[in-house]
Amino acid sequence: MRATGTVTSQVIMVDFPDAPAKITPQQAFENIKGTTAAFNEMSYGKFNYLMEPTYKWYRMSKNATEYDPLGPTFEKHRAYLEEALKLADPDVDFSKSESFIVLTDPNNVPFVAGPAFSATDLPINLDNTDFYNGTGSAADLATWGFIWANHELTHTLGLADLYAYESGDTKNNYDVLRFTGQFSYMADTSPDSFAPGLFAFERWNLGWLEDDQIICTTENEITQLITPLAEIGGIKAVIVPITSTKVVVVESRRPIGIDRNLKKSGALVYVVDSAVQSGLGPIQVYPVDTKNDPQFTQAPRAVGENIEIEGLNIKVINSTITGDTVTISKKK
Repeated sequence: MRATGTVTSQVIMVDFPDAPAKITPQQAFENIKGTTAAFNEMSYGKFNYLMEPTYKWYRMSKNATEYDPLGPTFEKHRAYLEEALKLADPDVDFSKSESFIVLTDPNNVPFVAGPAFSATDLPINLDNTDFYNGTGSAADLATWGFIWANHELTHTLGLADLYAYESGDTKNNYDVLRFTGQFSYMADTSPDSFAPGLFAFERWNLGWLEDDQIICTTENEITQLITPLAEIGGIKAVIVPITSTKVVVVESRRPIGIDRNLKKSGALVYVVDSAVQSGLGPIQVYPVDTKNDPQFTQAPRAVGENIEIEGLNIKVINSTITGDTVTISKKK
């Protein structure tokens, strides 16, 4: 899906013979009203995801249990979404839209998760318009809140999951967050997250940060002021290539906006490896202390703190409201 400009999305609401909605369509839409503002913040105003809700419950032809789970295969997922959208077609002009959201009553469906829909050669056609991107909600909407929609729709923009698909430590409730903790809503999609703002590398990939806001360097040593990621303008990251697929990234985090609950300000250091698949840790925040700090609350580096990683020494030498000044040097 386009990641810049205005993208109009139709929001359709459905229920089922065995699971009739127990809330109003307006209440259902309240769950995702924050989605547009979050995209606007993440993109610095470059992406306006405009949602147009139709306040009506459309009754699906089969019981909810027959659609459960929503996405075991592309074909089953597509069939469910297509039926839902076609029920609304007599009332809705889809011709000027590029995306869609199918909402259910999250407290009254058997679906655990509502995955993203992205088609390559089998779009859903309505009003002579092909829909390649959208999503449908499930019970997770009740706990994730509007960030559920941002997470799933950002998949349709091209970004990967940053949480772990499999838990390696059943005694640690945060083990699925062992790669990035609560940083980025592509990892932790809880409304209680302290830093759900997307990484600078993710925003750069989406075109929300310009190339001249990223310093890519192979120098033996560099000292650079990095401005807070949540603010518009300025240098937002220093990137050091390690291999053809791996880079080290340094950015600056502050408790601003969607990251207002950030526990510690400072320079955040992470490794991006494009050879690592979604759900297996394509981004890894450092330092890693999953035993004492499983949510990575102390990961940002403060003044005087440093980290050695991938043959680099990264030290914060100054920190003010204007950002973090770091020195990055290659170990001899």
